[in-house]
Amino acid sequence: RLPQMNLKKKLQEHLKTHYRGVTSGDGWLFAQGTFPVCLVAHMDTVHKEAPKQFVYEKGKLSSPQGIGGDDRCGIYIILNIIKRHNCSVLFLEDEENGCVGAEKFINHPISDELKFNYMIELDRKGKDDAVFYECDNPEFEEFITKDGDWVTDLGSFSDICTIAPEIGCAAVNLSCGYYNAHT
Repeated sequence: RLPQMNLKKKLQEHLKTHYRGVTSGDGWLFAQGTFPVCLVAHMDTVHKEAPKQFVYEKGKLSSPQGIGGDDRCGIYIILNIIKRHNCSVLFLEDEENGCVGAEKFINHPISDELKFNYMIELDRKGKDDAVFYECDNPEFEEFITKDGDWVTDLGSFSDICTIAPEIGCAAVNLSCGYYNAHT
């Protein structure tokens, strides 16, 4: 229910309990982990008002105002992953407005020093999509999809399309459980 700036403050407080190095910049929030993977999600949604009414039917939560699953589901998953794994974390602002936070992040000096084996963005509808955009790394795609849990799919654009080429690492956008994006 929080607007992205309030969410950013809450996330920053939370990350400081798990990480020594938490940096907040215009458009982004980053926590440096010890595991060479960076988890990415965005803090904004397309919805202009917070949900007031919720419907839970057949195992799915919805609201006439939208629930913001894109990409609050990604944030939720990341917060659970970092309970057990010390991955780096990158939360971005204004992905829905053209990956504004991603652009600001790659133009900040902090991004010049980063080295990851790969990036995982959790910003995809459904339960088993793996979108590689123009990653052009067949070994990485095989690594992600070989067990059959993830199936290669197509996508238009997301924050990793901007960030991964600049950092120089492979990246994938994985399903994180929401449906009917932007509605």
